Amino acid sequence: MSSTGCRKIGIVILNYKSYLDTEILVKELLSQETPHELIIQIVDNASPNESYTYLKDKLGNIPNVYIHANSENSGFAKGNNVGLRLLESFSPDYALVLNNDVHFDISLLDKLVIVYERIDDAGAMAPLQQYPSGEVDCKTLVLPGFLHDVLSYTYMFSKRQRCALTFKENCSHLAVRRVDVIPGCFVFISYDLFRNVGFFSEDTFLFCEERFLARKLKDAGRSSYLLLDCSFIHDHSKTINSEVALLKQLRMMHDGKLAYTRAYRHFPTVKVAVLRCMWAYQNCRIRTMAFLRRLFRSC
Repeated sequence: MSSTGCRKIGIVILNYKSYLDTEILVKELLSQETPHELIIQIVDNASPNESYTYLKDKLGNIPNVYIHANSENSGFAKGNNVGLRLLESFSPDYALVLNNDVHFDISLLDKLVIVYERIDDAGAMAPLQQYPSGEVDCKTLVLPGFLHDVLSYTYMFSKRQRCALTFKENCSHLAVRRVDVIPGCFVFISYDLFRNVGFFSEDTFLFCEERFLARKLKDAGRSSYLLLDCSFIHDHSKTINSEVALLKQLRMMHDGKLAYTRAYRHFPTVKVAVLRCMWAYQNCRIRTMAFLRRLFRSC
């Protein structure tokens, strides 16, 4: 694949407490050569530690790196939208939204630009997502239906969910596949298109923002694509997995499903009531299992 001309790519990195990860990612990006002009906008989402002062001290004097502090932790969508709006003054060709725990070779950007400009209906785009173990994550590639959301609260379905949502049909471009949803940790998209659809939906706090974006792009006549011959690493190794943290995560995911149901599904009042019943069941099940585990350990 031949190289393309220089494009201006605005990169948004949302930071919450994990400032060392943000510093590492920015330095990785800047240490590699690319024909494209990178504008890096870091947004600290009101971290309750020294994140903002640390990042300002370590990265604030680097050209084309900008650091903004939010006054409150407004969640993934609102936090990234702050950075995306700040990028507008630079008139970028593309926006790239990154989690601060991803790693990739900078040559990916050239490939993304070339493929994006060859596909007429390109919406959002990403390489394959891999974990440090080498596992490829395909669980978010199809826009979930209501039945999928209902069953996702059950134990057996949640265990099989990673394999349940697979690739959709291929498109006419070699090594590129059309999908509904791409992971929110790596979103490459035309900046003007992203702005025109209203950036991320701010009805979510942490989860389900990808499905809102997928629906916005679908309504705009655009499709999302995965590049099958390249990948990025998403390092989840620092995630807290206690029962309390799990319940908080599941609650935010539940809230995202409710918001999506209200916005896009037929008969939303009935379906919201069903999802709330399923959440009550899931919450009770997880708390009961946690209690039984503690009980057995104490015996």
